[in-house]
Amino acid sequence: MSRIFITIAIIFFSLNVYTQSADDLNKRGLRSYERGDYDAAIADFTAAIEKTSRLARNARGLSNGFAADGDPVDEAALKVRAIDPHTAGYLLNRGNAFLVRNDIDRAISDYSEALAISPALVPAYFCRGSAWMIKKDLQHALADFEKLLKLDPRYVRGYVGRAMARLDSGDVRGAFEDFDHAIKLEPKNAANYCQRGDARRLTRDLVGAHADFENAIKLDPRFPNSYLGRGTIRLRDKDFPAAIADFTTALTLDPRLAQAYRNRGVVYYILGKKPEAEKDFSQAVTLAPWLRWEIEANVKEIEGWRK
Repeated sequence: MSRIFITIAIIFFSLNVYTQSADDLNKRGLRSYERGDYDAAIADFTAAIEKTSRLARNARGLSNGFAADGDPVDEAALKVRAIDPHTAGYLLNRGNAFLVRNDIDRAISDYSEALAISPALVPAYFCRGSAWMIKKDLQHALADFEKLLKLDPRYVRGYVGRAMARLDSGDVRGAFEDFDHAIKLEPKNAANYCQRGDARRLTRDLVGAHADFENAIKLDPRFPNSYLGRGTIRLRDKDFPAAIADFTTALTLDPRLAQAYRNRGVVYYILGKKPEAEKDFSQAVTLAPWLRWEIEANVKEIEGWRK
């Protein structure tokens, strides 16, 4: 499946005295999120939610039970009664923490509750659409990105998200129209070029992909995913030293980039450097347990080449 780069929607509010402690908890949760302590982040976001809401089905509150387009929200969303509108932001942040922990269903539940409270909370549609992408539920993903862009036609990540969903749905032309529109809106955003480069890689346009990754690096030399993407192209071209250099640079910029550990481990395994490969594979699985099966498939494939 194509990648979606999820960026936590950092939400700060100007609050009254009653909710100040909840805001402090939210800020502390965001700091924990940024250093990779997701359990601590979830605990703080949960405490903030509990201070500003009552979790009771069919209770009266700010949630009216309807989404932005007038459709009833799902059952999971009906259990929250907000007594402060900022609860939606705390739910969004906790959903992001669940998402990076690969607890997709709980992330979707939090995003749905956030939207029940604040139906025009655009980042929640993006995050929920991205979660649907991970579950390979492209119909729901596309619906969320469409709602997002209807609410805010200039929300660039909405076009990127819809592009990836369209690409996975087989609508290649529509996907690249969305990528191009995103770049038109933000021509100096390295992430947009990186996403389009990844899409070009997936559609076997390796020359175009390499050019997009190069452009992304020129625009922002500290954006790690550009090196991850370029390293993947170099791995495919069997330029192993350059691939290792790119994956190492990506990890220097972001030590939690699990795919970079996995890809560098693959290169080491191809080169017969098994201790180095096993160390990288172990780190990748620690950060992203679901990569275990991809790594096992990679190792099996490499061993097959050698027979």
